[in-house]
Amino acid sequence: MIPLPKGFSVAGVRCGLKNKRNDLGLIVSDRPAQAAGVFTTNYVRASCVDYSRRVVDSGQLRAIVVNSGNANCCTGVQGERDTSRIAEQVGKELSIDPSQIAVGSTGIIGHLLDMGKVERGVREAAQKLGVDAHAFMDSILTTDLVEKWAWVNTESHDAVSPQSLTQRPSNGKQAGLVIGFAKGSGMISPNMATMLGFVISDLDVEGLDLQAILKRVADRSFNCMTVDGDTSTNDMLILLANGASGIKATESEFESALAAVCTSLAKQVARDGEGATKLVEIRVTGTDDPKTIARTIGNSPLVKTAMFGCDPNWGRILMAAGRAGVAFQQEDVRLSLIAADEEHILFEDGAPASFDAKRVSSALKSDHVVIDLRLGEGETATIYTCDFGYGYVRINAEYHT
Repeated sequence: MIPLPKGFSVAGVRCGLKNKRNDLGLIVSDRPAQAAGVFTTNYVRASCVDYSRRVVDSGQLRAIVVNSGNANCCTGVQGERDTSRIAEQVGKELSIDPSQIAVGSTGIIGHLLDMGKVERGVREAAQKLGVDAHAFMDSILTTDLVEKWAWVNTESHDAVSPQSLTQRPSNGKQAGLVIGFAKGSGMISPNMATMLGFVISDLDVEGLDLQAILKRVADRSFNCMTVDGDTSTNDMLILLANGASGIKATESEFESALAAVCTSLAKQVARDGEGATKLVEIRVTGTDDPKTIARTIGNSPLVKTAMFGCDPNWGRILMAAGRAGVAFQQEDVRLSLIAADEEHILFEDGAPASFDAKRVSSALKSDHVVIDLRLGEGETATIYTCDFGYGYVRINAEYHT
């Protein structure tokens, strides 16, 4: 079972906004929790983004309610009223001030919520609060194929995720917990987080600047991820820490744990990109702005389709790097692909390297490929993305308002 931090409970129910699966979830703390959040930079925003930004700014929250199947975006004044009404309904059911409740929505843009269904869902979710994290995670998914979660405790400091299933250590020592849940599969190129991300902790973070910590962590995790280059209208990443463990965390301890959780979640979102077959990790070293180069490569349809086809087409990678608008010298370029525990140098010292194309193509069948581009001395930036397969076109051709 996925552990929950002390003092937190969750629920997920199906209220009918989607044809199947749960579609309304709750996260509740039994006491006020310190809160922080980062949100979409898109100028076209869902009403839940503006609402949740306001309540997060108060610094404390008790609950988060989220629906999937309907983004409640571009729905005018009525959409804004519905967002407030959802918070009020949760507050009524749980005896919590609505100003301490954040609201998230994800799904189709441009449709009003069926508030009768939502309110029935809120009532049911309030009655089913417990420790079943899977029910909550199911409630936030849309085109996702898998649930995305990761946790770290203060004993081990290592992120546990679906890719590294182990049990929570139990050696008699008291440990605080940081756990995160995320959804996202398409319309992913956040300038803050992912489509939806929620991190909760029972550590005592009194006196820490949670907003600054979350912003720094988002910049080196979720902001290093892209699926298709499109930034969602509903992006939000919200952090709650209620101190219920009684364990005081230092800034470095908490930031390290939070970064491990968020980096794991970012990789999971990229790996589960719509129609994707593999996680593609792009590392660029050197130049004044390696991150821009890495992101340009990660957003290139030509690079992503080559990865899907297991084609070691180094020309597409260098083309994308060269159009990023960041200066470098071609003679300084070293490009390699790392997959299936093998590194294959494709380009070096300004010229193509000799490599076995069939062997490289076979290695690219791995579900994790690293593109390592070195452009001289300097810092290294990493971007997480995925390949583009037939499924991406099918899903998005059929996904309409």
